[in-house]
Amino acid sequence: MRVGIIGGGITGLALTHALARRGVDSILFEGADDVGGVIRTSRHDGRVVELGPQRTRLSPPVRRLVDELDLRGEVLQARPGARLFVWARGRLRVVPHRPLGLLTGDLLSPAGRARAALDPLTRGIRPRESVARYFRRKAGPEAYKRLFGPLISATFGSDPETMPAARVLPMLLGPLGVKRSLLAAARRWQPAASPAAFTFRAGMATLPQAIAGRHADRVRVAAPVREVRRSGRRFEIAYGGPRPDSEAVDHVAIATPASAAADLLRTAAPAAADRLAGLRYHRVSVVPLEVESAPEGFGFQVALGERWRTRGVTWNASLFGRDGLCTAYLGGGLDPDVAAWDAARLERTAADEYEAIHGLAATPIRTARPRLPAYDGSWAALDGLDLPPGITLAAGYTGRLGLSSRIAEAESVAARLAARA
Repeated sequence: MRVGIIGGGITGLALTHALARRGVDSILFEGADDVGGVIRTSRHDGRVVELGPQRTRLSPPVRRLVDELDLRGEVLQARPGARLFVWARGRLRVVPHRPLGLLTGDLLSPAGRARAALDPLTRGIRPRESVARYFRRKAGPEAYKRLFGPLISATFGSDPETMPAARVLPMLLGPLGVKRSLLAAARRWQPAASPAAFTFRAGMATLPQAIAGRHADRVRVAAPVREVRRSGRRFEIAYGGPRPDSEAVDHVAIATPASAAADLLRTAAPAAADRLAGLRYHRVSVVPLEVESAPEGFGFQVALGERWRTRGVTWNASLFGRDGLCTAYLGGGLDPDVAAWDAARLERTAADEYEAIHGLAATPIRTARPRLPAYDGSWAALDGLDLPPGITLAAGYTGRLGLSSRIAEAESVAARLAARA
């Protein structure tokens, strides 16, 4: 079997590596001049600046990939004991290290803590409720505004009011052992079991570049795919310029954003293409800042209803020793109007609000605007999606976001394909 992989983000690259380990031939096509997708690392005055994901977790599939690529020596773990904060009621407040701390810390008012304690008396996920309604019903409106809303929106870049609970929450809460009660699961949860957060000394782009380098004979960049079409029992992938080349493969794995996948499937699966074209995305604005200093910790999220346009900040300076650097996030599903701002307004807002919150000077470095799946009601289009035999979707919109989840899905897809080879 020969597998054609379209898309050189982390899912497509991890799939390339996982197939190679299993002895399955593959060829990857990436339209850009470099691999990585939303993972983008640059340099500013010799310092590492991330324009996409800032970190991931050293989960088992990630650890295996890092070790197989001989990258363990490049791993830079987060400083032990780093805490996450939420800006609420005029100051930064600690997010409890253990979920049960929600009932004793100062993140919630006494009334808010009392309401959150009623969670065991409430029911599990209801069929047609939103993620926002689920958390308000389970833990109360204050806990939703100050904790669950900011964390969910930061994880997905979306608005929890528009996200179907029945679709989103099983992949989010299932691994945490949540069945009915959040607090009951919290009592069983062991913080020490959570994999360590880390980046790489030379930045997150180290990982996709290492995979592409290890499998250079299987990866083609600056090779935009023009069409996927049936050719007998195989597929022809047409790629390149006005007079495209083509490659024959037995199976096609599409690891591109939904709109690009729709274009690719227009000939082979027009009905599926129409559905994929309707999936909505949000733009999240990422603004690295050169800062005077940063507090100790992971960073902070902003409680819903606060006046700031900044949705959160990663304190790279203290978390990973990236001296003088932090990263602000604006926009996404909670503040879609930010997508229309020019770079100057974005950068000015991020710097001014950092100074207002921390009382410390900040200078913007540049801006990036990655697009993230909305995971909203438009995702119902994936229900019953019918693809021709021999075509697989493997991208952020088919599973959970996050590098660890994307690598795990790539392993799963590779195992299924290898079983057919």
